[in-house]
Amino acid sequence: MNNIGLMVAVLLSASSAFAEDFPPSIEKQAPADLWVTFDQADLARPEAKGFPLSAPVLADGRTAVYQVRPDMLPLLSQFMHDRFNRCGGYLTHGSMDAARALMVPAGMGPRVAYTLDQQAVVGPLVSSVKEASIRGTISTMAAYQSRYYQAETGAEAARWLKGNWAGLAAGIPGASASLFAHSAWKQPSVILTIPGSETPDEIVVLGGHLDSINGWGNSAARAPGADDNASGIAVLTEAIRVLAESGIRPKRTIQFMGYAAEEVGLRGSQDIAASYASGGKKVVGVIQFDMSNFAGSGPDIYMLTDYVDASLSAFTAKLVNTYTGVKASTTKCGYGCSDHASWNKKGFPAAMAFESTFDGSNREIHSERDTLESSGGDASHSVPFAKLAVAFAVELAKTSSGGGIAKIAAAKR
Repeated sequence: MNNIGLMVAVLLSASSAFAEDFPPSIEKQAPADLWVTFDQADLARPEAKGFPLSAPVLADGRTAVYQVRPDMLPLLSQFMHDRFNRCGGYLTHGSMDAARALMVPAGMGPRVAYTLDQQAVVGPLVSSVKEASIRGTISTMAAYQSRYYQAETGAEAARWLKGNWAGLAAGIPGASASLFAHSAWKQPSVILTIPGSETPDEIVVLGGHLDSINGWGNSAARAPGADDNASGIAVLTEAIRVLAESGIRPKRTIQFMGYAAEEVGLRGSQDIAASYASGGKKVVGVIQFDMSNFAGSGPDIYMLTDYVDASLSAFTAKLVNTYTGVKASTTKCGYGCSDHASWNKKGFPAAMAFESTFDGSNREIHSERDTLESSGGDASHSVPFAKLAVAFAVELAKTSSGGGIAKIAAAKR
């Protein structure tokens, strides 16, 4: 049977329920050249019955490592989504050494004090956040047939985002947008850099993934990904617009990142976090925006409590309560849940703000039904997240003496 025929047979036999007798031969179809890590506690749960991989090549009681082919990744993503309602749930590595290294938690790097002292700047800025702007970005991103990491339209979406961010930030001295290329797939990540005026070596990162997926990962399948994760990209885009129009000048460098290939094991953010770690870059705080527009648990912003930095998460909750008009609550999401885990695993302080409790999140993701209409037809639930993004950028990066304050105050009069 040829490769296509075998995959069709596998899809039919597994179905959405992932049959208990999943054919072991799928792993032997071609040489494996990737490694994936899962939390062994997840695999011991009843939901993991019928897990479509055989014995791990390495396990230490906490993490299990499996060797797989690249075309197995969408299947694993769909399994974790169907069984655990998790966007992700595993990490993908290019080598056994990389997988083994991630099994050992990295030590936390140098820390900075998180202080809330920029109210005079942040207050006027958050009032400038516009629902219509956020909605427009969601609609543009969701209009792509798919933003799948191996699809040409996924690469097109990244190039569009780079141009859009560059245009918004054109008035900021020294600001630049770039594509971060990944050797193993088509879609690049996008990074917008606003250089710091006093301590540019200290970096504040705001990120969200730009790719989308539909079920088994057919690159031709319709995957609008309006909530997952056009909404997170729209939150970042609105924060860039607000900061650029304010004339603000940060002391620390601010970087906005649109990650590629999150849906298949956090691959884009892992590449970037690994590059920053090996380069000795000083990242003082990271926040992840992954799904912000589905009000499945009311108006609150939910801070993840697992695989995050407790100090930064507590500070981010203060920002929510101070600046967004809604309350901060908490939830858990699990191993490899989103791109914050890539930074956390490399020893950088990371936090993630989520749209709902884990159990109340959007059930339409990873399908053609993840549209703006499935989240109520507007971007109102994302507005507080955009306010949080603005506050996070300013309160962590701080502002240079007079940087933008006079202009902001004048605009409010």
